[in-house]
Amino acid sequence: PSTGNSGETQGRLLEGYVTAHFEKADLRIGKQIVSWGRADGINPTDNLTPRDYVVLLPFDDDQRFGIIALKLDTYLSPEHTLTVFTTPLFEPSRVMLPVGSVKTRPARTLSNNEFGLKLNKVGGDADWSVSYFRGFNLFPDARVIGSSAMGSGLKFHYDRISVLGADFARNYGRFGFRGELAYVDTADDAGTEPGAKNPYLFWIAGVDRTFFENLNINVQFFQRRVRNYHNPQHLADSTERTVAIQNAIVGGQLDRVSNGISFRVGNKWFNDTLEAEISAVVNVTRHDNFIRPLLTYAFSDHWKGTLGAEIYRGAAQTQFGNLKSNRGGFAELRYGF
Repeated sequence: PSTGNSGETQGRLLEGYVTAHFEKADLRIGKQIVSWGRADGINPTDNLTPRDYVVLLPFDDDQRFGIIALKLDTYLSPEHTLTVFTTPLFEPSRVMLPVGSVKTRPARTLSNNEFGLKLNKVGGDADWSVSYFRGFNLFPDARVIGSSAMGSGLKFHYDRISVLGADFARNYGRFGFRGELAYVDTADDAGTEPGAKNPYLFWIAGVDRTFFENLNINVQFFQRRVRNYHNPQHLADSTERTVAIQNAIVGGQLDRVSNGISFRVGNKWFNDTLEAEISAVVNVTRHDNFIRPLLTYAFSDHWKGTLGAEIYRGAAQTQFGNLKSNRGGFAELRYGF
């Protein structure tokens, strides 16, 4: 549930589906959350189901909400699974948009269906997967519409994308190695449309290790390489330039190549009843960053409380600096059964 502006409580069903089990397959139909990727927190291949970025929530998975879809898991062997995902009901991630802007979604037709295919291997020396997704970007891009004495308006749209992806995970003793990459083909193959993202390659790789009994440290390096890059600051029209820069900030496409580092440090005490964690993402190229500290205490087997904060830092025209107004703290009391 969430609270609206008028104070009323609003509820939302996150998942609700039926499953049919066969000898070597499982078929699931209904509202469901399907997440892809093995990297920690940053997943280039995770394009199937949306997140809610409007409400502050303590854990990444809490942001997810399901969409009505069909998912078929076929078990090719004890270690290999082939997954088919499809839906004609595209649902974007929830983000804050400027007041007065126009938002257009793709028509909910069979020709606009989304489709995903994934071969996943679990077991043995390493886990890995290869995947393909054809659908729509979960985040909108802005285009300029109209022109009058009152100024120009903005139309937010969701372009079709195709994604080739892969990931892996392998442990060596107490060390864990993970990696993930995706090539994203967009509607702007030439890279000349200021109101659309360019095609790009996005990859991440890292290592984690547990020290002592519960101290876990995870460090990852990531990179985004933009194909047919054009600097949005070089556009002649001032309105189009402003919109193109904002699109590039949100999409991480201000630079032809951008590098970053993420880390997560967590520990547990008092028989695992008290947990503390701090995670951060640093864009090395633009020197902006995001930090999230969390403190969780289990009062009993059913009740758990969490305190945390989201801190964005950097220049105004950077991915995280652009979100400074969203800084804040939060508290959550959760009952589990």
